Amino acid sequence: MRSFCRDKGIENENELIRQAIGKYIYSDYKDETLKLQGIKQLQDKITELHDMLEIVFSYLIKMHINILAYHPELDPTVKNSALASATLRHDKLLNSFKEDFKNVPSFFERLLHTFYSEDSNG
Repeated sequence: MRSFCRDKGIENENELIRQAIGKYIYSDYKDETLKLQGIKQLQDKITELHDMLEIVFSYLIKMHINILAYHPELDPTVKNSALASATLRHDKLLNSFKEDFKNVPSFFERLLHTFYSEDSNG
């Protein structure tokens, strides 16, 4: 062991053991297979999010086409009152949506967990 340390320029046996333990522990982090698995998991999550967004946007487009198809242009005398009514209904829906999110603590807990996990790691 002493001759190995001398040949490799290592000060003493204790330093050799520390280096061996360090290489053993950190080899998992440097393993290319683990890196590729992490990247693959990340890519799968991004693909899943992409698919979800694509579904939502497809639905919105179809809904918009449906609204335009079944609701032809209004008579000019009714347009202003229809716009006011639509704006009021939209505001009610948006406020209801916001209130629903306030009442979902798991959503905010998940956001806080993500924020503090990234903050402590970064």
